Amino acid sequence: MNATWKTIFMKPKKSVDPETESKGEIVRQRKWQRIILLIVIGYEAAGALSGGSLLIAAPDGRIMDMPVSIMHGFFYDFLIPGFILLGLGFLNAVAFFAVLLRTRIDWLLAGLALGGLAGWFTVEIIILQELHWLHFMWGLPVVLGILMIIPLVPSKLRRKPM
Repeated sequence: MNATWKTIFMKPKKSVDPETESKGEIVRQRKWQRIILLIVIGYEAAGALSGGSLLIAAPDGRIMDMPVSIMHGFFYDFLIPGFILLGLGFLNAVAFFAVLLRTRIDWLLAGLALGGLAGWFTVEIIILQELHWLHFMWGLPVVLGILMIIPLVPSKLRRKPM
């Protein structure tokens, strides 16, 4: 394994609290926050991987019982949205393992994964011209997950209070 790859991905990160920085104490994300983040990312990864696969398998929407007409002509079928959703599923799966293994870039991957899904839901609502109950079922956990990412961001990247 390349030493650079190990340094970037596998070396445990140290998040230092500004008040205890001089003492050399390390403050990590709280256990409950990490568990919630892992549950959210795992849930969203499973949904995006399965949903994207079903849309690719039947681009006409018959497996998921969705007519193509709900997209109001933005796409001819569900093939392209299926590939996008499948890609977001893979990104969430990678982010899940990055958070699980506490890699240095777990915060970045989790932010990209959940931010990508937030963008997906926004565009989906615009295209469908409708807010469906499933948007709450899949979208609210994304918001919760984004809030759980904040403690993962290295302290040097967070703004210091004035």
